[in-house]
Amino acid sequence: MDRVRRGRQVLLGLAVAAVLTASGCTTGLPEASAPPSPVSASQPVAGSAAACVPNAQEVVAAKNTQSTKPMSAEQAAAYDKAAAAVFAQVQADAPAVIVGVRSPQGTWTKAYGVADLASGAAASVDMYQRIASVTKTFVATAVLQLAEQGNLSLDDPIDDYVPKVPNGSRITLRELFSMTSGLADYQDEPTLQAEWLADPEASWTTDQLLDAAWELPTKFPPGSDMFYSNTNYILLGLAIEQVTGKTLAEVIETQLLDPLHLSSTTLPTSSAYPTPHLNGYSTLPNALTGTAPVNKWADTTEWNPQLFGAAGAMTSTVDDLLTWGRVLGTGQGVLSASTQVQRLESFGTSNISADDFYGDGLTCKDGWLGHAGTFMGYNTNLVYHPGIDTTIVVEATGNDGSSTPPRLAVTQELTSALGAVAGEPPTPIVVSAEFQVQAPVPEL
Repeated sequence: MDRVRRGRQVLLGLAVAAVLTASGCTTGLPEASAPPSPVSASQPVAGSAAACVPNAQEVVAAKNTQSTKPMSAEQAAAYDKAAAAVFAQVQADAPAVIVGVRSPQGTWTKAYGVADLASGAAASVDMYQRIASVTKTFVATAVLQLAEQGNLSLDDPIDDYVPKVPNGSRITLRELFSMTSGLADYQDEPTLQAEWLADPEASWTTDQLLDAAWELPTKFPPGSDMFYSNTNYILLGLAIEQVTGKTLAEVIETQLLDPLHLSSTTLPTSSAYPTPHLNGYSTLPNALTGTAPVNKWADTTEWNPQLFGAAGAMTSTVDDLLTWGRVLGTGQGVLSASTQVQRLESFGTSNISADDFYGDGLTCKDGWLGHAGTFMGYNTNLVYHPGIDTTIVVEATGNDGSSTPPRLAVTQELTSALGAVAGEPPTPIVVSAEFQVQAPVPEL
């Protein structure tokens, strides 16, 4: 759901090999050279994984200085100007965008564009969004809580909880977390892809998803490399259920959502979608099935996120994600300081994009901690910067790459623009020169 090649496919809207690109996660674009290998946190090298969080102890102990009060008119205008400038460049490909910033200066949220292309109804900041692989941050946090409680160990092999996993006696829960298990991504299995496209509102079981994954060869021996695979989180979800005797949705609700008062966040087990919500639009389904011109929007609003389960089925709102962003980065309110320190020291070299590192259900890039997600027609980016105690949320519908030069990665470019106003701009993903050409502009 979030790999370099998948982001590129969303941009091009043509590649068949990753139909389920749209399923959810950090957004990468054209291939980049591998990031430098992580080094000791005591001597972090600029651009390394360790440099993302040079002092984890300070992060977990920092006082919460964020304010939920509205920002000053001047500060809000600065953020609005930055977001509006990017939206003007990408609105042909992103019908709706909702953005939010929470910092010591206050909270600002705004919606741009239309939630429903057919009716022209405007997007609003209270609307729900399918957050795709941001789901992984909740699942990983729940597993860390269970480890703290002594109900499992991150060094347990997945075979202890789920049978018949290739290399299951050698793959630990920690390696599932960090995408170093070597397991293939079930979404890459051609038969599953075809069946999903043929009936995108159908229900799926975890057994079906894993059966598809086991049809594919493993990528490498456990722990020897990194490959972003949604199969890892399907397995973690099953481990949670095995340990607790509860459904994953119940565990996330009781351990995370209720204590944090995240009342607008859910893990649906069907295609049910709270209202009001943003409608999803994507050109990729038509490109993959050949049923319509590649510039025609497919309405993906009713597509069943059950296919993504623990890897990317959750829905939320910008307000809830603004709260979750700081909790995710500091661990405060959900994890002990020692567990969060270990989490912030877990980042390793990833293949997502240059200088974009993956840890225990968490990414780090340019000092910003978080996760991104892409579900067909829905794109989300959630990041938190401990140095300025600031959370940024970007939600967008449509394609997560613009069709007209200069071609931009929508959620990443918006995050960078808002980060610049906050004083810590994350480096936007650069679409390589070979893709800086006019592409079909989407239409109804």
